[in-house]
Amino acid sequence: MKKLFKGILSLSCVALMLGSVTACSFQGPSAYEVAVQNGYQGTEKEWLESLRGSNGKDGEDGTSLTASDLYDTAVENGYTGTFLEFCENVLQVTVQDNNDVDTLAQNMTSVVSIYCGFTKTTYYGGGFIGGVMGGIPQTNPYYSAGSGVVIDLDKGEGDALIVTNYHVIYDASSDSETGISDSIYLYPYGAYNGFSLQSSTNTYADTTKNSIKATYVGGAMDYDIAILRVDDSDYIKTSVMSEAQFASSEEVRVGEKVYAIGNPNGEGISITQGIISVESEYITMTSTDGSSRTVDYRVMRTDAAINGGNSGGALFNAQGGLIGIVNAKNVSSEVDNMGYALPSTQVRNFCENILANYKQNGENGARVATLGVMVGTTASTAYFDEKGALRIREEFKVVRVVDGGSAAKLLQVNDVFKSIRINDGETFDFTRRYQLLDQLLTVRKGDTVTLGIVRDGMEIAVEIRFTEDGYFTQYQ
Repeated sequence: MKKLFKGILSLSCVALMLGSVTACSFQGPSAYEVAVQNGYQGTEKEWLESLRGSNGKDGEDGTSLTASDLYDTAVENGYTGTFLEFCENVLQVTVQDNNDVDTLAQNMTSVVSIYCGFTKTTYYGGGFIGGVMGGIPQTNPYYSAGSGVVIDLDKGEGDALIVTNYHVIYDASSDSETGISDSIYLYPYGAYNGFSLQSSTNTYADTTKNSIKATYVGGAMDYDIAILRVDDSDYIKTSVMSEAQFASSEEVRVGEKVYAIGNPNGEGISITQGIISVESEYITMTSTDGSSRTVDYRVMRTDAAINGGNSGGALFNAQGGLIGIVNAKNVSSEVDNMGYALPSTQVRNFCENILANYKQNGENGARVATLGVMVGTTASTAYFDEKGALRIREEFKVVRVVDGGSAAKLLQVNDVFKSIRINDGETFDFTRRYQLLDQLLTVRKGDTVTLGIVRDGMEIAVEIRFTEDGYFTQYQ
């Protein structure tokens, strides 16, 4: 985020990139021969029939076979290489790395520039007299520039929900009682930016027909996430704006190409590209509330260019899916190309938590379920999953139980976490420690959580009922 008045850059954003594959010049052995070479047992006719849909046409939906269809069939019959290896080595396809400009264009319509007006009053001369500030007050207006991503859109009504970073719309040193700006304006790609100072009131506003005024719904500085709302905007009703489509950050792979879209330097929507350098890690930063306390954020690292104003913007994968919200960069003079984005799975779960809390309790933060235990990682190792992706598997366990917590009498020190099920939903098997926290974001008051744990070498199920307000942490 770019603080234009203070000239401060502490948290930032990235850009996302997309790639596509074009294929031509099919040569070499037939797909049936490839299937036989990789273990298929049956005639060519039987193999061809296995590729036909119920309507007798190629593929399950009646469309033509693609290289992806052939690859899936080869995998089912024993092929172990990646899709690109299949194209290059088996089908002898020429692979070219191209930008998918159509997908990028669609992504750009789901990202907005954000401008937030603030004021700060300073007293000159005098000082404290009888415990009261004396002197002459002088109020100075200033603004911050950042980015946001549309996550819900009703063009017919002109309504939208936008996710951004908390630090984009908050400044503890401002005159605002809550620290949240009350002059928040959004500008989609191509919109005229009419955000300007109203000299008569020392506040910022926009009176142009492109003006999209937003209000704060809720958020939390400890997660660096905030949700904004727009109601009945005439501009949205006739615009090309769209909502971003969440993709699972659990599927993100190191080396994967990404695009970051945001508002760098407060100069409007633009795109940068890079790769995922680390799919999950933690960074520690000073809290935005002006105190000296620190906050840990779980992030993905990318080498995509990040600059002031990108904060709150989007990180997209090559298919156009939203995999992260850009929030920081390493600004050390000795470090190059280290930007960070909050993973989409965590962001989505947290946004849903904020909205549920806002609707049910009328509060502007989130209510996050807690177990009342401290958790520690005891081991980790790398492995290749069933798709050939390089992953990390962690073992983590209870290292301390806190009195009065939701699991105080149910979990024990050295219990190893294996899985979680919420109410009657599907069981989620853990491979990483952070997944426990991500899942707890989806728990609401009254829910039942069943944890699969290993205790003294035996797998058991521990059922926890979240019936008390004290089992949740309230974030503002």
